[in-house]
Amino acid sequence: MDWRGMMIPHFTKTRIKMITLVISLIIFASLLLHISSNHPRNRSLSLINDACSHTLYAALCRSTLSAIGNSTDVIEFAIDRTVKRVQAARTSVADHFAAHQDLSAARDCVELLDQTLYELESAMAELSSLPSSRPRSYANINTLLSAAMTNEQTCINGFLDLEQVHSLGSRGNGRYLHKLLTPISHMISNILALIKHVESSSSFRETIKKGERMVGGGEWARRKSKSARPNVVVDRDGSGRYRLIGEAVAAAPNMSKKTYVIKINAGVYKENVVIPREKMNIMLVGDGMKSTIITGSRSLADGFSTFESATLTVVGDKFIARDITIENTAAAEKHQAVALRVTSNAAFYRCGILSYQDTLYAHSLRQLYQECTIEGTIDFIFGNAAAVFNKCRILVRRPLRGQRNTITAQGRDDPNQNTGISLHKCTIEAAPELNSTERKHFPTYLGRPWRKYSRVFVGNSYLGELIHPRGWLEWPQYSNADTVEYVECRNYGPGAAMRRRISWAGYRNNCTVEMVKQFTVAEFLHGEDDWLESTVIPIFG
Repeated sequence: MDWRGMMIPHFTKTRIKMITLVISLIIFASLLLHISSNHPRNRSLSLINDACSHTLYAALCRSTLSAIGNSTDVIEFAIDRTVKRVQAARTSVADHFAAHQDLSAARDCVELLDQTLYELESAMAELSSLPSSRPRSYANINTLLSAAMTNEQTCINGFLDLEQVHSLGSRGNGRYLHKLLTPISHMISNILALIKHVESSSSFRETIKKGERMVGGGEWARRKSKSARPNVVVDRDGSGRYRLIGEAVAAAPNMSKKTYVIKINAGVYKENVVIPREKMNIMLVGDGMKSTIITGSRSLADGFSTFESATLTVVGDKFIARDITIENTAAAEKHQAVALRVTSNAAFYRCGILSYQDTLYAHSLRQLYQECTIEGTIDFIFGNAAAVFNKCRILVRRPLRGQRNTITAQGRDDPNQNTGISLHKCTIEAAPELNSTERKHFPTYLGRPWRKYSRVFVGNSYLGELIHPRGWLEWPQYSNADTVEYVECRNYGPGAAMRRRISWAGYRNNCTVEMVKQFTVAEFLHGEDDWLESTVIPIFG
């Protein structure tokens, strides 16, 4: 049949028009989708989603970065948003505790939030100063962020500790602070994860492989004087310029670029000394561990928070002490009683640090203890600094009846924090007061995990017979034993036997050369060994 010249039915024309319209719409929608996917805003969202997928708190990460501009560095923007959140939290905490200014834990929280702001702003300044033309070294920035994250948990812990011992009227302060401050910790955790993602990128690794020098990091030890010639002398009998150490510290220059040496003559100085944030590059030099003694007796039982109980508190950056003993004489019955609390990059040489529970609070940042003697009972080396103990003598004292001794309680709360405790070439044994008969009644462990990602290394050290065969003690209230990182390596002595050690997934005793290197001074202090180059502390040899 010849269809030419025949009329096409009306319904067929309509169908053709509809098909044509649908095809046109599909083509147009595809074009819009293509244009939309290449729009800067959508590309930004795609990058945010990709970056946040590597964090522990992805939803919070996306909301934090949701207002980012196309030209803004993601990490800088995230830090800036966190700073604003901390500023708001500080105002809330100050208002909430306005009627409780005498409460030590409330003062601690305000101080810790101020410290967090200082560390975040320092990280931002360092990040902004680094060139964007090649991969950056994030080691020092990681240290600052790890410290900033630690502060929030410290604030919460302060109230929880006091609420266990004292009636504070309202016992909900710990819960209030947990709700207020936990999002800040999570925001900092996300920044650490973003940095790790950047560092794991192929371009970053390729630059490292080529051996290019990474920029950034501290250099303060290069500027240190090569002698310990004093600027001022403290003598309790009046032969120096000052009778009290605190007076000499207060008179020291603020934000000094050079080492300011305070010589402390032999004697017992009964004072609680604080090296505040503005007192940088302070150096305390005594006449010997047995001759120059700073002593205090603050404790949790007497109303002081653990954070505030320290005989010597170091916040000012780039601090050094040598040939001094710092002690807290509060009895074991007084519970937490800190001798030394360090919230700073600091180094200690031939120093004695003595108390019972919570002797040394290695709170945050980078710390070195060289040829020191540390004595205590429960968790007596604790905190979340990157802390190396090199050739130290660690003595375990007699605790209260029914208690168990734990040498370390490391507080790493996030897998991306570059923190931990490293005991290298140390001697661990019982103090004279814990005789061979009493040791049977007081089990002693190398440590217990204070937080989920607790990290401790014990290597090339002598372990006395007091160490329990299991080596380490669980702490399920705070941690999961399978996520910790505990390493024993090449130790010797009667307490070093491996046969009955714990079998946690996070425990290792078959260490490699690379693993040992990771926990040395040069490596574990995150490549910043230049800040320890000083003749007053012979680190090596």
